Amino acid sequence: MFRSFGAGVECMKFRETQVIVFANQKGGCGKTSSTVATAAAFASLGYRVCVLDTDPQCNATDNFGVDPDTVIRQGRYTLADAYLSKVPAAHIAIAPENRFDGFLSVVPGHRALSSVAARLEKEIFSLMISDGMSDLDAEGIRKEHLLRLRNSIDSLRGQFDVVLIDTPPNLDFLMTSALVAADWYVVPVFASGYDLKGLETLTRTIDKVRKQYNPALKLAGVLLGNYDRKTLLDKQVHELLRERFTPALVFATVIGRSVRFREAAMAQLTIFEYSPGQEAAEHYVSLVKEMINRGAKGGVNATLNPFPSQQTVEQVIGADPDELEVAHG
Repeated sequence: MFRSFGAGVECMKFRETQVIVFANQKGGCGKTSSTVATAAAFASLGYRVCVLDTDPQCNATDNFGVDPDTVIRQGRYTLADAYLSKVPAAHIAIAPENRFDGFLSVVPGHRALSSVAARLEKEIFSLMISDGMSDLDAEGIRKEHLLRLRNSIDSLRGQFDVVLIDTPPNLDFLMTSALVAADWYVVPVFASGYDLKGLETLTRTIDKVRKQYNPALKLAGVLLGNYDRKTLLDKQVHELLRERFTPALVFATVIGRSVRFREAAMAQLTIFEYSPGQEAAEHYVSLVKEMINRGAKGGVNATLNPFPSQQTVEQVIGADPDELEVAHG
C-alpha cells in the first residue's frame, strides 16, 4: 500500500519543473534504487514526478511494473523513440495503474537504447555518403543528437514538478545526453574508496557538458548509500566525504543498508509500497526534504537557490585521488 504524505501537507514547490539526473559511471552504487525511491518519496509528498529510464537494462522501468516489450506490442513508444524519432517524452510517459495515487509516471526504457548511439552514427555516415556532407556538418548533427533527450523532456515541463533520470553505468552517449538535459545532478556513492576516486572522472565529463551544452547544470549533492552505522569504515567514509567535499556538496541524509530494498525490487515495488513507514522509506523522505530545502527558498514562488559553483566542485572533487584513501583494516 502506497502511503502518501501529500494530503494535508503544505510542500514547498518549485517555480518550474526541475530535471534531476542520478549520475555515476560506476555500476553498483545505487543509481537505480535511488532514482526509484526518490521518485516515490517525491510522490508521497504530493509532487507530480516522472521517471525517465535511459539504462538499457531497464531496471527502473521494471521496478514500476512496466514491461517494455508489452509497451511496444501495444503500439506505444519507449524512450528509444525520443532519440531515434524525436518523440516528445509526454507522448511516451505511462502512469502505472493503481499506484502512487496518480502522482508518478514513467518514460520506459528499452534494450534498444543500447544501440541508439550506433544507429544515429550510422545515419550520419549514410548522409555523408549520399549528400556529400562535410565533417563539420557531421559534428553539427552529433550535437543535435545529444540535445534530443533535452528537447523531448521539454514536453514534460509544466506537467510535472520533478523529472528524475536514471542512467547507465558508463560515461557514454546516453549518460552524456542525460547530463545535457538536466538542471541538477546527484552523485550516488557507496562506502568505497573506488567510488570516491571515480568522482574525478565524472567531474571532468560534467565540466565538458557544462562548457559545451548546459552551463546551468548544478551539483545537488553527493549521496552516500548502503550505509551501515555500525561499521567503522562507513563512518570514516561519511566523515571523509563531509570533510573533503564540505557539507555543501554532501547530503546530510545517508541511505541506510537494508534488505528491504532488494526485496522491494524483486517484488517490482518501491520501498514506499513494500515497506511504508519503515526506516528505509523514511530515509528517502528525509533526502527529498533536504533536496527541496537546498534547491528552493521562499515557498511556492521559489526557484533554485544557487548551489556551490562548478569551480568549487572541480577544486574539491578534482583533487589528488590519493587523498581519498580510507582505511580498510
